Formats: sequence, structure tokens, C-alpha cells
Amino acid sequence: MSSYTAREVRAKAGHPIIDSDGHVLEYLPAVEPFLREALGRSAYERYRGQASPLANIMNADPARRAATRTPQSAWWGTPSKNTHDLAAATFPKLLESRLDDCGIDYTIMFPTKGFGIAGIDDDELRNGVCRGFNDFYAATYAPYAARMTVAAVIPMHTPDEAIAEMRRCKALGFKVIGMPEGVTRPIAQPDPNNASPFLAPGQTHWFDLFGIDSAYDYDPVWAAARELGFAVTFHGGLGHMPTGIYTSISNYSFNHIGAFAQRMHMLVKSLYMHGVTRRFPDVNFAVLECGVAWGSMLLADIIGHWDKRGPGGLEMLDPAALDWAAFEADARTYGADVLALAGEHDVAAGLRLVPGIGVVPEVLDDFAAVGVDSVAGLIERFVPRFYFGCEADDRGIATAFGPTNPGGVALNAIFSSDMGHWDAPDMEGIVPEAWELVDDGLITAEDFRSFVFTNPVALFAGQNPAFFDGTIVEGECRRQTQATF
Repeated sequence: MSSYTAREVRAKAGHPIIDSDGHVLEYLPAVEPFLREALGRSAYERYRGQASPLANIMNADPARRAATRTPQSAWWGTPSKNTHDLAAATFPKLLESRLDDCGIDYTIMFPTKGFGIAGIDDDELRNGVCRGFNDFYAATYAPYAARMTVAAVIPMHTPDEAIAEMRRCKALGFKVIGMPEGVTRPIAQPDPNNASPFLAPGQTHWFDLFGIDSAYDYDPVWAAARELGFAVTFHGGLGHMPTGIYTSISNYSFNHIGAFAQRMHMLVKSLYMHGVTRRFPDVNFAVLECGVAWGSMLLADIIGHWDKRGPGGLEMLDPAALDWAAFEADARTYGADVLALAGEHDVAAGLRLVPGIGVVPEVLDDFAAVGVDSVAGLIERFVPRFYFGCEADDRGIATAFGPTNPGGVALNAIFSSDMGHWDAPDMEGIVPEAWELVDDGLITAEDFRSFVFTNPVALFAGQNPAFFDGTIVEGECRRQTQATF
């Protein structure tokens, strides 16, 4: 831990510290009236009569877990010893009074009890519950707008429902939206014979990531976000959980380690390869609580695949260029021992089985949607558009600013306190823990400024220049915005 207190770090930094991802711990009795109003009596009773999937996985005993392969979830998920931290995440008036001691000027908060609500399969309940929670957030946190704001939960089963709730939330005064990272959908014609080795036996559903191969065209959603001034922010847990991420029935830490990175890696790849950042070069996309080191790896991996499987690389793989006569000559000259193992056979026919060809798709260029002709173009489609939420204890933050990134670029890491949850058990220790990267020489003070101030401002004010108006950081954020844009 840094030797500095949070207040000392804030003074030493000399600029605002903006938290892009804290957490609300909703007081559910206060949410209930909003749910009743949003759902109506009949739907509310139907909602209350359903068992919560989250409760099911949290309360299953070991025998049931083993029999059903129910994963182990977080069994102690919030601060306890620091009781005022628990209370501060629940009651905004207390949080407001403590932010200076935490070294945080302004915080953007996301749900906790609202996890899963965008994944409710019933259309009426999903949309009604999201409306109810959002109405609660709007009413409860509006008086504290100078220091904090809460993200509205946006259901994403269809573009129409997403756009409708985004417009409603804009009218309610929301400045931030939180989207799930995908939607679980039924396979239209599941194959009972499991023809694909990439599907689990008996698999009946797939996970839609809103980009490549999506069931819907989500471009109208990104267009609406741009129109309304919302950065597109994805937070894991708001909807369905992708299958195959949590697999241990006994060990939560095993399940949690790397889980957000796995989920967001798929999402970013889906949006990018679908050409979303080409069509929307002025929309910011953020993925939260997932770290940034994998983003550096993903960009390098994209470039590596483009080199080998982009338009220029495919000519080296085209079977039409294969010299079958030369291949057979090599086989007979150098492979007699291998050929002999087959006994009497047609060598030419056997050699035809060697190349991996498969069914060729209609579009050979996997990067056609990205629409670039250079490595610089690949980087430009990626780096300015994606922002990566990183928690204070994440040493991988240094990779965002590392020289090994393609083109020597810096990725947009943004500070995410995760206060209110188990991995931030001491609110006043979060900012000093982040400053350790500077103390240890892993990032510079200027990198820290980008992490906790410049990048969050670019993410939110870059989409909505008035985002920080009326907050205690209005002046400094406006100056930063004017300098950047």
C-alpha cells in the first residue's frame, strides 16, 4: 500500500480524480415502490413470485451444486469490517460526505442489486424492472449530482427496447447508461446430433454480442446513444452470464479471476470485427471492471491475424496456388517411409487430403467490415474508441502505457474504484492503491493523470460536452475538454 493517504494522493496529483465505476448497494425496500409503479399490479406480483437466478446460485448447497453443476458465486460480496463503507455505498448522503477522504472528486456508479435485470427473459418483466430500478436511481441520486451519478440499466434484447429506455432515461436526467455485454438467445434449430464440436452436447442457446453475427442490427442503438450524448458503457452482470465463464462448483475465486476480461474480450472483438467503430467513429465504447492488459493483447492479435489472414496474407494460403506436382515429388523423394505405412494406395489422392481447406465463405476477407488497408488503420479503428475499466489493484494498468503496444500507442485505461464490492474493502485505500503504480515506477504521474482524469473526461465529455456541468469538477473538466477537442 502507498504510504500516502487518499487526500495526500489527491493533493499530490494536483488534478481531479474521477471514478468511472463505483457501485450502489440498493436498499431494496426503497426500490419496491418504484417497481410496483413501473410494472403495474399484475406484472409486479408475477415478478415477486419468481425465484431470482442470482439467489439460486448463491443459496445452492454443495450437493445441489455438484448435481446441477451450479457455479459457486460470491458468498461474502460486500465490505463488512468497514461498516461505514457498506453504509456509504447504500446511502448517497454519507458517500458524498466521504468522497474527499477517499480522494475522489466525482464518481459514476453502477448497480448491484440491479445485476441480472437486463437479462430477464420475459419481455414485460425485463422492461418494467429496468424502468423501476432506473426510476429509483434517478429519484435517489439526483440531489447529489455535484459529486456523483448513477448509470441507468438498458435492456438490450432488441434495439427497439434499448432505444426506448435510453430516450426515457435521457428525459429523466441520466448521463450514463449501463448495458449488458450480451443476450442469451435460443438456437433456432438446435442439432440433436451435435454436428459441431464447438457446441456443447444438447446445446440449445447461444450468446449474442451485439456485433458480428448478431440476431439484430444494433447500429440504431449506437446512433441513438450518439444523438443522446451517451457513451456506450458495458458492465458485466447486468444481463445474462455467458456460458463457460463460471465453471467451478466450489471455488468463487477460480470463477472470478479473469472472468470480466473473458467476457469483454468477446464483446470488443465482436463490435470491432463487425465494423462498428468504422461506422461510428465518433462514439465511445467502454468496457468496465475488466482491466486493460487483454486489450493490448487483443490489438496485437488483430494485427497478427490481419497480416496472415487479411487480403495480403490470404494469397499465401490459397490452395489454387499449390503446385501439386511439386508436392507429390517432395512426397516421393522425402516421404517414402510415411507413404509406405499406407500400403498400396493412390498417392496423389492421399496428398489431396493434406491441406486444410474446408468450406470457403462468401466473403474471404475477415476484415472487410473493419474497412482498412494498413496496420495504422487497424489501430485507428481500435484505440480512440475503446475505454477499459481498471481497478486500483490491477498492475496490468501499466500495459496501457507500455512501449510494447502496437505502434507504441497508449490504450484508454479508466479508473474504476469498484467501491461497494468485496474487492474494495476499504474505500479510503482505493486511490492510494492506484498511486502505487507511480510509487513503484510502473507508470508516470502523467500516465496516472490520464488514468484517473484525462481518459474519463474524454470518454464521457467527449460524447456529451455538458457531462460535467454542475459538478464540482466542471471548470477543470471544461478546460480539459477544450484542450482535447
